[in-house]
Amino acid sequence: MFENDYTINGMHATYLKYMVNDAKIFNRYIDVYMNAAICGLLYGRIGKKDSSSDRARIYADAFANERENCVFLYRLAMLLDESTKLTPEERVDRAFRDDAQDDNNAKMSKNLDIFHSYVYGGIEVLYERYTDGCATQDDYLSRIHDLMCSFKDEITDAPYEDKLAKLMNG
Repeated sequence: MFENDYTINGMHATYLKYMVNDAKIFNRYIDVYMNAAICGLLYGRIGKKDSSSDRARIYADAFANERENCVFLYRLAMLLDESTKLTPEERVDRAFRDDAQDDNNAKMSKNLDIFHSYVYGGIEVLYERYTDGCATQDDYLSRIHDLMCSFKDEITDAPYEDKLAKLMNG
């Protein structure tokens, strides 16, 4: 998990490249990937994989440098995801056991698909936030500030802490 290159295709690749290369909101593709996972989870946004021609590749060395963060985000997504009807125990298994067992390749593949759907949804959220009415670097900075304030409000209201506590306590 998070040991190989990962290619993002289609509109998500276009959006990712825009945020790194044009708007210069993020420094690296992996930064967009990780922030998108968070945004997808926070906003409950799930995106569908697009197979059209544009491509953006996140290389294995970027994952190696950020593996701990990516695994944390993956586990968080597996615990919080409500797109499948699983019991709290099954969610914990999905988050912490499926990747540890060699005979669970099919489960791992399905779990990574779920995780990446949040990444795609998060890329869409980030792109929408940074393109609507933004033209200058000051506009982008203002949007970044607004987004960080929004995250702070979400975290301060602690809906995810409540969900995690409920999940852990059954």
